[in-house]
Amino acid sequence: MKKIILIFCFSISMLSANPSPIPVLYGSEDLLKKEDSFLSPDKKKDKKDKIPVIWGGSSLTQEERTINGIPMKVFILGGGAYIMHKTIKLSAREIEIIGEDALIGNLKGQVVVEDFQNGVTLTATKGIYNKIGGTVSLENNPVLVQKKDGKVVKIQCQSIVRYLEEAKTNLAGKVVVTSDEFQVFGEDAVFSEKEDRIDLAGEPFLFSENRFLIGQTLSYFVKEGNIQLDGDATIYQVSYENKKDKEKDTTTKERVVTLFTGKTLTHKNKGKDTLTSMSGDAFMYRKNSEFKANLLESRRNNKDIKATGNVSYLDRENAYRMEGGFLSYDKEKGYSYLTENPQIIFLDKKELKERGKLTAVFLERFDERFETVARGNVEVETQTATATGEYATYFEKRDELVLEGNPTLVKDNTKVSAGKIILFPKSDKAYLTDGLKVIPNGEKK
Repeated sequence: MKKIILIFCFSISMLSANPSPIPVLYGSEDLLKKEDSFLSPDKKKDKKDKIPVIWGGSSLTQEERTINGIPMKVFILGGGAYIMHKTIKLSAREIEIIGEDALIGNLKGQVVVEDFQNGVTLTATKGIYNKIGGTVSLENNPVLVQKKDGKVVKIQCQSIVRYLEEAKTNLAGKVVVTSDEFQVFGEDAVFSEKEDRIDLAGEPFLFSENRFLIGQTLSYFVKEGNIQLDGDATIYQVSYENKKDKEKDTTTKERVVTLFTGKTLTHKNKGKDTLTSMSGDAFMYRKNSEFKANLLESRRNNKDIKATGNVSYLDRENAYRMEGGFLSYDKEKGYSYLTENPQIIFLDKKELKERGKLTAVFLERFDERFETVARGNVEVETQTATATGEYATYFEKRDELVLEGNPTLVKDNTKVSAGKIILFPKSDKAYLTDGLKVIPNGEKK
């Protein structure tokens, strides 16, 4: 069938002609534009620029309607009907175009909006195109899909308003964002493609493998895969970790539940070197431990942890608490390093009450051996004594602390020195070996 281009002339006979099939229609900015001869050149210049619009369809029906008290021409496109807003294509089973300038377009059935430049496709059963506002509004549970940079993001909700010029979408009502890595549920969202981010409000929550996150607002940066959760951020995580039994020489998988809270959670996806940080009163809770700091940072899936500012680590199983200004932990090596006025507080295992403490320049802990080494100006306080030395080793399982490097001990106003001093902080006992010597008052060792 030969294609025919229909050009509208502004004669009375043509406007009142019977409806006829039409493969392509051009909007008033091209072939349907009226010349207002009574407008002066200055008035024409002041007139707001209009966006050229192309219509298309396999059939056309023209009607006269009164809309808000104003007589308007209505063009009804059918059979693969579409509107082109610059490079953005809006198509539907049927489109009603209000006015010769295509100010409004009512899209009905199988609505598809394709933004090729931003890799976005929106689908719905009903929509309204607003030329002046540069928007398309979609209802009846529309869906937005973005395919860009090898990533696919799908967003479902109850209604959508898309700003075509700004590449920005407002999504309302039961928003669900789905990517390859997780799902986010929220009440409302804004998708800004130029900024490459989706912002969700109304206490959204996120699901990923063995992990649940919630906060007051959530921002997802699509290209990088980064996430920021603000306002009482919380992570609930289930993991399965190896637990060694030295006596039986066996290793079993243990189910571990972790609760992680703070003011702001940031997750930066850098491939294998991912970074998850919690700032503002960060707090991590497990069955046998608690971790607090101003800032907690986790890399390589919790294998590399750094804590900064008011650091506190409570070990309930071994009844002690470590405190300091900065802590670094390597899980694969089972090694911790604590500095900036570090200390160990020895606790009663039943009630976790303080029984003594140790201070030093820095502390090192070795997980596999359940040992902590203190170095530099070591000072130990128990219930009845004070001891000092250059370095010390604390054996957690048997509550034994070996103090070396010119150690001294003061108890009941008596100061003694020895080659080695062995303390049991929780039971408040001490043994002195290798050259015991009593130091008279006022005498320096």
